Amino acid sequence: MKKKIKVLLFTDTLCDLNGVSRFIQDMAKEAIKKEVQLFIITSTAKEDCPTLPNIYNIKPLLKMEMPFYNQLDLVFPSYREIKRVCEEIQPDIIHISTPGLVGFFGRSIAKKINIPIVGTYHTDFPKFIYNNIPIRWVEQLTIHIMRYFYKNFTALFVRSNEYMKITQKHTHLPQEHIHVLQAGIDTSKFNTNYKSINIWDEYNVPQNHTKALYVGRLTKEKNFPLLLEYWSTYFTLSQNKNISLIVVGSGKLNEEKYASFNVKFLGEKRGEALSKIYASADLFLFPSTTDTLGQVAMEAMSSGLSVIVSNKGGPKTLIDQNKPAGYVLDTKNKELWVESIHQLISNPALRKKMANNGISTIQNMGIEKSFESFIDKHIEVLNKDVIIL
Repeated sequence: MKKKIKVLLFTDTLCDLNGVSRFIQDMAKEAIKKEVQLFIITSTAKEDCPTLPNIYNIKPLLKMEMPFYNQLDLVFPSYREIKRVCEEIQPDIIHISTPGLVGFFGRSIAKKINIPIVGTYHTDFPKFIYNNIPIRWVEQLTIHIMRYFYKNFTALFVRSNEYMKITQKHTHLPQEHIHVLQAGIDTSKFNTNYKSINIWDEYNVPQNHTKALYVGRLTKEKNFPLLLEYWSTYFTLSQNKNISLIVVGSGKLNEEKYASFNVKFLGEKRGEALSKIYASADLFLFPSTTDTLGQVAMEAMSSGLSVIVSNKGGPKTLIDQNKPAGYVLDTKNKELWVESIHQLISNPALRKKMANNGISTIQNMGIEKSFESFIDKHIEVLNKDVIIL
């Protein structure tokens, strides 16, 4: 029998409420299901972490909140323990999912044992930094750090075509070393079967309200403050007050300030609770410009929601212009956002049509195909004659 490929993935985020974490968890579960040797190393003290046989959680020696992203910990794991796990697994290839300390240790080990290093460019870090520190030299410094970190990578994967050129510009890797991974989510977790109008009683949201939904961090780089501004303007102008903006995610919100605009903050949600919220809302608003894909937009579309996303970043690539699942808008155009929110809220038939288009789009983006693409790309890099059972 031919040798199977062994992939060891390093990530600084696995147990957090973000699309990268959910993607990697899905990859780990698919690997077990398909008996593929994908192993994952992370380091976190957080409790909501999957206990799977192919996940190694190295206890952090030190940890602190990450600047501008205090829901994510910066950790200092044991290099010795990480090296021990690597020696135990003896991978054919190392995958760096995040450019944090865990990722840096993985990069260092791969260079020492002389095996290929690949990675995924999950987040537009230069734009992330600039949105929080709007100083050009800081943005340029971040780009130089990205170039240093990724300079020895054999291949770098991106989550959407939108980021092919951007990633090449940020990293200076040859264009032929940058590849698009097929987008995918676990559609068994996000679909219309989870729809339950009664769940709104649990959150004190009137059942008869048309519900716009936002899922993500309540932060500047996600353009969440801008969304609150646009929603407040729309609510003030609208004659229909039977509407609510449902906010799910990590961060802080001045609920008293926005209560008069029917903004309801549900906090962090996971598992079936999150699936039900998606499927039981009516439309999805996501103005982020730093997402390289926009997994939450995919989850919303799969759950039967029409969507409004930014014209910058990965989420816009999810919208088929021939059968649109929603609107792709410039976040600087407040009037257009307000008008588009009005169109979807006031026109149930249009929402339904776009929702069906979204479901049709995501049906072709199951996690199984995404996993196959993920493994196939690693095999291409290794150029080995292997089979996946």
